[in-house]
Amino acid sequence: MKKILILLSNGFEILEAAAFIEHHRNDPFFLYVPYNAPHTPLQATLQYYERFPHIKDERKRVFAAMVSALDDGIGMILATLKKHRLDNNTLVIFLSDNGCALYTQACSNDPLRLGKVTPYEGGVRVPFCLKWPGQIPTGIVYNHAVSTLDIFPTILDAVNGEMPQDRVRDGVNLLPHLRGEETNRPHGMLFWRNGPNWAVRSENWKLFYAEDHFWLYDLSNDIGENTNLTAQKPAIVKTMTEAYREWDSRNVEPIWAPRSVIPYQLDGVNIQWHI
Repeated sequence: MKKILILLSNGFEILEAAAFIEHHRNDPFFLYVPYNAPHTPLQATLQYYERFPHIKDERKRVFAAMVSALDDGIGMILATLKKHRLDNNTLVIFLSDNGCALYTQACSNDPLRLGKVTPYEGGVRVPFCLKWPGQIPTGIVYNHAVSTLDIFPTILDAVNGEMPQDRVRDGVNLLPHLRGEETNRPHGMLFWRNGPNWAVRSENWKLFYAEDHFWLYDLSNDIGENTNLTAQKPAIVKTMTEAYREWDSRNVEPIWAPRSVIPYQLDGVNIQWHI
């Protein structure tokens, strides 16, 4: 009887989640816990706020308190699994949905550039951890790019399910990659689209397009995406642009307008980030 637990940083109350595990400890279960912090509004209880008297900036202190509450909450859930001897039979997945929102002025994604709502590494590179003793090697760091789209096929494999064969799927089962049974990269390319802005990652190359401008970065030695190599690598820009257009041709236009648009100047170019 396998259990699946997904912890998404960013609700389902922690006590309620622990009670769910208690109630279903003898059954297979799927538990999705979209934690409500850290997120705006920036709020924390005094218990956690007082843990960080050395942080003088008020926003950053509250943000740290929220992260500390998150840590305690996840610890309570993992302790509940261990209490009922379920930890070895539960696949636990922890991740954040995006990098920190720099407009809160409460955090930093350094050395990554930018943050939430952007396809720059500060926006899309997030913590992503899997725990399944006996099934996934302990303490490994997997360095190839993966996606949250991989969660669905990974879980299906964990519960001996079958992927639907009547549709195109974007995700990849990560278990063979984590076990070393599959040595190829899970994805040849990854794509992002944000209104008229888009980005492509191909191995260590990252291409970003907005406002009739291209930015190309080599992430193998420029993780901060500071040096635009568009002029030096036109063939790579062309190949990745064609790949994006082919991928995007299968998408549909959004049926709703963006909730808001955040203006931001990037290397002298005014860009509208859609939310």
